[in-house]
Amino acid sequence: MQEIDVVIEQTGGWPGAFQAGEAQAAAPKVIPFRPRIVQPGPKERYVTCVPLVPLKVAAGAFSDPQHIDDDGFEWAAVETKRRLRPGMFVAQVVGKSMEPAIPDGAYCLFAAPVEGTRQGKTVPVQLRDATDPESGERYTVKRYESEKAQAGDTWRHEKITLKPVNPDFKPIVLTGADEGQLQVVAEFVDVLGGES
Repeated sequence: MQEIDVVIEQTGGWPGAFQAGEAQAAAPKVIPFRPRIVQPGPKERYVTCVPLVPLKVAAGAFSDPQHIDDDGFEWAAVETKRRLRPGMFVAQVVGKSMEPAIPDGAYCLFAAPVEGTRQGKTVPVQLRDATDPESGERYTVKRYESEKAQAGDTWRHEKITLKPVNPDFKPIVLTGADEGQLQVVAEFVDVLGGES
């Protein structure tokens, strides 16, 4: 039965599972992964499982990973080559702007806070006064690029670009005046159920 479910998901749903030829080849790629919800003991948390968090909630919850209310979330078992640690969580990424790197509907492993530079990293971002044109949401996952200018001993962002992987989508560009309009929530670690 699980094999049948996988075939149905891989072909874009129930009708596509029974079509052959060109229609089947055009079906979107779906990663056949659904989080397995677990009830972990304290010693299993961040060892075999992490919280399952909607991206809409992640900005507030993971802005300070040392003070997360772990009991406020469901926990998902995670199989990855990465070592789990506090601040990591699983969230579903919806949209085609990061395809093929992150397929539409994929569950991904994220880590907060971002360690080191954000430059070139794929990050979930909360936009304060803007929305992602693809989803209409204030939360988006994009590749982070910034241009900085130095003024004496300090520096400031002149431009931040949130770039999609898919060339069919336009980047979100924020100028230096807009830089306070976003919060980087975490960094992308892995697509779960994919090739780790």
